[in-house]
Amino acid sequence: MSSMKLELDNAEMMARKRLARRMVDFETIYVLHRDDRKGCLLLLALEEEQWRILESVSLDHAKNRMEELREMPIDKEGIEAIRMALKHWSAEKPPGRPAKYDPDREGQEIFVYHVYGGKTIRAIAKEFQMGPATVQKLLNRVRFKVADQFVSGELPLKPDAPNYEQNIGVLRWAIKNSAGETRAKYAEFVKSTLSDI
Repeated sequence: MSSMKLELDNAEMMARKRLARRMVDFETIYVLHRDDRKGCLLLLALEEEQWRILESVSLDHAKNRMEELREMPIDKEGIEAIRMALKHWSAEKPPGRPAKYDPDREGQEIFVYHVYGGKTIRAIAKEFQMGPATVQKLLNRVRFKVADQFVSGELPLKPDAPNYEQNIGVLRWAIKNSAGETRAKYAEFVKSTLSDI
């Protein structure tokens, strides 16, 4: 990982106003990842002896989306994890067509839009410019992941939460679409959760 001064042209400065204002506070900035097609920029920045991860997503007028800027402080162990990840990412990629999307990022968005927002698979496919089968695949992957997080206690499942019914629906979907021990695990969790109410 080598030091790199981040240069933004005038168009990017307009699209990344929050980042441009924030850049003056940093002593050093490393560019970890850049995806111009999606307008994403992932940075590692040093501010007064505190390392921070910044994710900047530029304006997308076609989708009526404003700039997003997220920051997260990071410790020395986190820096090491980033170095290892960068080493892995920079390894030679196998030949093949590159993915048009990030399964984790788009999968989470699709899950939220469909499960909590009530959007149809077809509407999501049109918005994300994907086939309905791809949307369904990503949605199902995240459904299982979220169901596992409920079972492990990583995500709380509270009856007074506004999305409680949708969350129970995710678990019921996981029961219906799994088999064997996995299905039994989900079913037991739902049974014990509903009997606690």
